[in-house]
Amino acid sequence: MKILTKHILREFVTPFLLSMVSFAVIILVVRVFEDIRFIMDHKPVFFLMAQYFLLQVPFLLLQVTPVAVLMGVLFSLGRLAKGSELIAMRAGGVGIQQIANPLLAAGFVVFLFSVVFNETVVPMANRMKEKIKWEKIEKKPVPQMVTRTNVSIRGAYNRMYHLGTYDGSSRTMTHVLILEFEQGVRLKSRIDAKSAAWEKGRWVFHDGYFRRFDGKGEEVSAESFQELPLDLPEKPEDFTHEQKEARDLSMMELIDYIHQLQLSGSDYHKELVELHLKVAFPFACVILVLLGVPTGWNLGKYSGVAMAFGICLVVSFFYIGAIQVGQALGSSGVLPPLLSVWIANLLFGGIGVWMLVLRNR
Repeated sequence: MKILTKHILREFVTPFLLSMVSFAVIILVVRVFEDIRFIMDHKPVFFLMAQYFLLQVPFLLLQVTPVAVLMGVLFSLGRLAKGSELIAMRAGGVGIQQIANPLLAAGFVVFLFSVVFNETVVPMANRMKEKIKWEKIEKKPVPQMVTRTNVSIRGAYNRMYHLGTYDGSSRTMTHVLILEFEQGVRLKSRIDAKSAAWEKGRWVFHDGYFRRFDGKGEEVSAESFQELPLDLPEKPEDFTHEQKEARDLSMMELIDYIHQLQLSGSDYHKELVELHLKVAFPFACVILVLLGVPTGWNLGKYSGVAMAFGICLVVSFFYIGAIQVGQALGSSGVLPPLLSVWIANLLFGGIGVWMLVLRNR
């Protein structure tokens, strides 16, 4: 590795890490104040409260990483400009592309790490956080929900449940659809029932059809029934919990879930947007480097930290706003899900490349 490359990366790493931790701490403090009423109402012991908030840190780190990358780029180039090193580099024939290459490589490495981190650590931390909140702080092992409508849950053994309504007090459900899959993708059986009730430790379905499918997804049998008792692993309390948010699922879990929604005829735009967002948002680490390098290249010797911080906030504000607008358009079906989450990257990436080419002349 060239001395210049090592020097640029060394200048980038420190402000990047400090920015990431600082932003995460600031947002965490805001979360604490937002949840102050929740804390006062339940009065958890300090250990539980600390666990609850610390388990939010992985998700917060993931959210602030692209902004921290931009801050690291601007601060590192700002420090090089302040020490007249950028001027010396230009005088020595070093072009902007030679400055951009190691920073782009660093941004790509951070992007890959963010994707892996989002697939492994973040879902686990979110599940633990919700469990602590529900069972230990609120002390509600079973939610006391009277009625839920339009219920969709993932069951055991590759089953999907779609219910028109679920009544927790009477333990009954209406407009029942149960899809069972083989290896998570091939439809194995389907139960349609007008209603179902929990009776003597098992579910009894009323007025419906039980269909079976072969390995190609073709229907091989269809039997009507007036009453069909089944020993299913799902208990009444499993239908009282809210379904996990799409963002809390891993990419593989989300792909299986979307496929099952497709087979059941349910709307899956929101889930498909979340799936693409799991890659598109971390890729902002590369896009913001493209914007940050030509911007930082023009920082003067006396620009200072305030200017770099201000530029970072403005760019981040518009970028995150564009991501959220695209996400909303994709979830509502106005734009294709893939385009809706990548449109901000395409727009800002195009601007970054244009600025880079312009500065390289």
